[in-house]
Amino acid sequence: MSPDSTQIVALRIEPTYSAREAAVLLGRSYSWLDQRVRGGQFTNPDGSVLQPLRTPGGYRRFTLAMLKDIALCCYRHRWFTMDALKLVLRELAIAAYRDTGANKIPS
Repeated sequence: MSPDSTQIVALRIEPTYSAREAAVLLGRSYSWLDQRVRGGQFTNPDGSVLQPLRTPGGYRRFTLAMLKDIALCCYRHRWFTMDALKLVLRELAIAAYRDTGANKIPS
């Protein structure tokens, strides 16, 4: 683990991803993600709308937990097949390991 990764883990700073980075992790286009976020189409099982974090400049940022919730929402709405969901969850696990160095990839 690099010194920067050690500091991030010690401070419990969670990595965030831009909308473009999030779209890549979800295997979809930026416009696909943008349209659904703007339309409030990503929801939790309880019906609450998933909202990304916002920077002071108004840019959207997504945490890994948010992206996992979005992937599960896509499966519930049949926008993802089970195979697509598995692929996205795998990409998120790899990103978690790569960006924090603390998470383990499930086998």
